[in-house]
Amino acid sequence: MRTLHAHVRNAHPARRGVALLLALLLLVVLIAITIQISVTTGTDARIARNDLTMSVMDLSVESALLQVGETLKTDADSTGDSAAAPGGAAGAAPGASPPAAGGAGAAPGGQAESCDSQRDEWHEPQRTTVNDIQLRIFVQDEDSKYNVLNMLAPDEKEAQAAFDRVVRILDNCREGSREYDIDARTADEMAKAMLEHMRRRKDSKVPRPRLLSDVEDADEGLPQTLEEFAALQPFEDHHFRDFRDRDDRIVHSIASFLTVWTSLGIAGDLPQTAKSGSSAAGAAGAGAAAGKSGSKSGASGSTGGTGTGSTGTGSAGKGGSSTQGGTGAAGAGGTGAAGGAAGGAGTAGQAGGGAAGASSGPTSSGGYAVNVNTAPAAVLKSLFDDREVPPRFFDKVLEYRNLEEEKKEGEAENKDANQEKEPELDEYGQEKFERRIFDSIGELGEVEGYKDLPAEQQSKINQLLTTTSNVFTIFVVARRTTSAQGEMDSALSPNELRKKEEKSGDSLVRVVRSVVWRHKVDDEVVLTPIVRWEILDYLPFEVLDFPPDDR
Repeated sequence: MRTLHAHVRNAHPARRGVALLLALLLLVVLIAITIQISVTTGTDARIARNDLTMSVMDLSVESALLQVGETLKTDADSTGDSAAAPGGAAGAAPGASPPAAGGAGAAPGGQAESCDSQRDEWHEPQRTTVNDIQLRIFVQDEDSKYNVLNMLAPDEKEAQAAFDRVVRILDNCREGSREYDIDARTADEMAKAMLEHMRRRKDSKVPRPRLLSDVEDADEGLPQTLEEFAALQPFEDHHFRDFRDRDDRIVHSIASFLTVWTSLGIAGDLPQTAKSGSSAAGAAGAGAAAGKSGSKSGASGSTGGTGTGSTGTGSAGKGGSSTQGGTGAAGAGGTGAAGGAAGGAGTAGQAGGGAAGASSGPTSSGGYAVNVNTAPAAVLKSLFDDREVPPRFFDKVLEYRNLEEEKKEGEAENKDANQEKEPELDEYGQEKFERRIFDSIGELGEVEGYKDLPAEQQSKINQLLTTTSNVFTIFVVARRTTSAQGEMDSALSPNELRKKEEKSGDSLVRVVRSVVWRHKVDDEVVLTPIVRWEILDYLPFEVLDFPPDDR
């Protein structure tokens, strides 16, 4: 019997390899498609979460800005009219003589001069959490800085003095940084570039829209922000940023020492008056003023130019919706137009350009003076040449405002009773205490070395300093950590937390700057936005009088 065996034909080995390869390729394609779908879906989800986080951040920042605004208003109410007294002029009327040495602490009518200082609630950096967003808020008063518009003063001598101050501030503001220090020659070139840009705005290479504050028959024009000069030589981008150099030293933006925002006033509805002195109008008069409608809806008005000519009449501000009578601008012997803005730089040593003599409207220092309670060392020491006022005097001013306020007998007993409590520290690890402040310019007489200065120098110092701030820059840093370790930050000290935040790259960060002008309208404190909302691409640093070594 024959056994039949089925003939089984095996596939060719090459064909089996091709089939296996095709199956592997198909599997790889399917895996790649699956991964791509997963990545795309995950990326879209992360983008959506980040967009949602940014929206929450913006709402949190808005909430913080509203809170700071209320703090600024409360501070104005608690200290009286924040703009009650002209700054550098200390209440001098137009055409008045400079105040007597040591006697520049009173406002017109014998009212006490209002005071803004490092002791105010708005000045201390604050931390809070809103909707899981960590917020750090701190405020700079623009009146602690020197206004570059003073270089456009109509009096040549005063304009040159202002130019020299700007040069010295630029030269001193970055001392200590070997790589980014601004030398005297570069500082001079920068000041010349700013001055030329403001004097020849019609021919400037920097494009900008026409403003209501522009004077038709003059070449001068007002920069809307200090960053406008960034397009000019020899300015560079880093001049307008805060950062750390290679030696880990903090380098500040020149905007921490110079400003264009402290010459504000309410533009009236009166028609423009005589043109005489109007070339200085607006140039040294106002930065980017905003008015307020009669219904107090906060509508913006135009910048009101003011004349500060030696004999001319200042022009009234054009446009705007303010129903306020405004104030006259101070000139050396000139008369201000009703409804004009606060005056700019004074002439020939006259009363600092402060507006005076009106019952309503702003009475700021016109940007001429800086707040002695908050101005950084680089600004204070640059107000005068070393041969005029020794820099050591301003060292004593800084020391004075950092001393602990002397307590009365009853307060001293309470302090002894609570002596066992641990001292409260700020975010830099320094002990908090109630510092001395200059309630008026007259208190400069308590500073060592002031009485040794000639009466003429004392008078000049009084004119260049004030104790009032009206314009404030609010910085809000919103942060949301993306790290699983984020919840452990609460165990860190404020100083350690600040350093970790600065170097950490595992967080979504939004840095916002807002600039507001605080003034009174119909006996009501009003905050008028100058820069409503601006996102920065750097972390700002405060300018400290005596920064710790481990900052």
